[in-house]
Amino acid sequence: MATRATIKIQGVDYAKIYKHFDGYPEGMTKWLSEFNDRFNQERGHDAEYKFAQLLRFSMRYGDQYDLDSSEFTGYGIAPYDSDCGEEYEYTLTKDELLIKDIYEDRVSRLSTRGDYSEVKTNRGV
Repeated sequence: MATRATIKIQGVDYAKIYKHFDGYPEGMTKWLSEFNDRFNQERGHDAEYKFAQLLRFSMRYGDQYDLDSSEFTGYGIAPYDSDCGEEYEYTLTKDELLIKDIYEDRVSRLSTRGDYSEVKTNRGV
């Protein structure tokens, strides 16, 4: 079964990227955090460009991060508030990568310095 995920960019509140499989944190965190850090250093937090460039980055460096290389499937653009059946939701900000586990109702943070911490747990876990 696929591990579906969505990726949001802080400042883009009308769309998100849908990833059909391999959306678990072990497969996403390195790719997203390294892209986010590099983009922020080179261009600053330019939300619309970051959204578009993330897609280009994933194709350009997909082999390095073991990303899906399917030509016509695997990724999509969805309305920001749509339910895609995702298990994880990632948000790229100017300072960090937020990782939300939908089923556990837990949000973790990976800062640009590489610090990792859990910032919220609503279930008392």
